[in-house]
Amino acid sequence: MNVSELYQLTKWIQNEIVNTQIPQKYQQLLQILQRNAQPNQPKQPFEQQKNNLIEAIKKVPLNQLTRDQIEFLKKLGIGEAVGQKGVERIEDILYRNALDIVTAAQKIREIYQALNNGIQKANQIKMGLDGCILEESYEVEDKVLMRIYFKEKAALSNVTDLKKWGAIWYEIIRGIAIAHSATPEEVKIVGATSGSIVIEMVAAATIASTTSIIILSALKVAERFVEILKKVEELRSLKLNNQKLLAELEKEAQKEKEKGINEISNKVVNILRLNEQEQGDLINALKKSIEHLVNFIELGGEVDFIVPDEDEADKEKQSEKDIDYSRIKEIVREIREIESKIKALEPPNSKNT
Repeated sequence: MNVSELYQLTKWIQNEIVNTQIPQKYQQLLQILQRNAQPNQPKQPFEQQKNNLIEAIKKVPLNQLTRDQIEFLKKLGIGEAVGQKGVERIEDILYRNALDIVTAAQKIREIYQALNNGIQKANQIKMGLDGCILEESYEVEDKVLMRIYFKEKAALSNVTDLKKWGAIWYEIIRGIAIAHSATPEEVKIVGATSGSIVIEMVAAATIASTTSIIILSALKVAERFVEILKKVEELRSLKLNNQKLLAELEKEAQKEKEKGINEISNKVVNILRLNEQEQGDLINALKKSIEHLVNFIELGGEVDFIVPDEDEADKEKQSEKDIDYSRIKEIVREIREIESKIKALEPPNSKNT
């Protein structure tokens, strides 16, 4: 995460957490629980306070954030207190885990304190950065930042991996670029980070938009693929001696993947209005790029998109160029939702075996 993204996150926390009074709603629930935990005190209902809190944290737009911002939000202690994760924690404490009222109050207090501490740290970061940040928008013409995460089986562990994935990503970018009458050289590498290796590229919004559509479609295929593989793992865990059934299910998963790649290819060809008779070579390159991208996602690689915010003047320019940043942002939100579903479906260590 670059410094500009960090600064944007601190402003997001102010707008979406502080200004929506989420800490106060936690406090209101906590106060009633603490009173009810006192001996010899009449018990008060807290359903309304609980509902108000849950409704507020459900609406927190986590999907507006990049992956790195979401991870940092968790480190601040805020990410676990909001969104679906926050709802599940509250319901676990108050209902599912059958905790006594004293323990329930203590657990809610821990979340409340972590939330306030995180907000305080975010405020300190914002104060330190105020006036020092030239906020990056990557608005060079119609450019969007694409962040490529080489993770799990798609990790870069050595120079051989680097050579292999470099060639594959060249094919991915080339196929999509030429489908937009552009060249691979027009997609620029602007940065790289360590850890789980991340490469940052800027690309025309048209190229980024097509890439995001392919990834969203690939994840929908992966969701079906993973559901079948989960059944395979469940059968293995039952130690059923039916190798034929397992082999058939694995074959079915592979068929689902191949079918999905064809569906994605046809969809993108139609969206871009490509003519198979006149542009056969171009379509073949695009299909190869789609196949590579689907494999990259299946192996655990990820792609994130940082889309510039736009004002009314920008929107007019977009319409002239047939660009829709808001649509890319919506696709990114859908990508995050499906990724969460897939993670919930995946058997343990499924991508590391």
